[in-house]
Amino acid sequence: MAQAATFITGFLIILGLFIYLIRRVSRRYSDRIDATIFARIERVIIAGILLGVVGMFQPWLFVGYKLGFQLLLLSTLAFIVWSHVTPAPTIYRAEE
Repeated sequence: MAQAATFITGFLIILGLFIYLIRRVSRRYSDRIDATIFARIERVIIAGILLGVVGMFQPWLFVGYKLGFQLLLLSTLAFIVWSHVTPAPTIYRAEE
């Protein structure tokens, strides 16, 4: 019973810290990053997810599996955080 309580407590602490990180990043960068830079960062994160999946499913090297898993994990967490950031609004000028 004590192991379950320790696990649940640790899990809730880690989850709370991740939520805190998401809130901090969102407050810091929302409406401050240009839409083109935002899209580039998002594409890099998605490419990391795709490379991680390829690394995990390639059958030749075990080290590719290990690195692919780590890349997939970090890219997925980065995508979750980045999805809470909104790019700065684009300002259009009226042509005269």
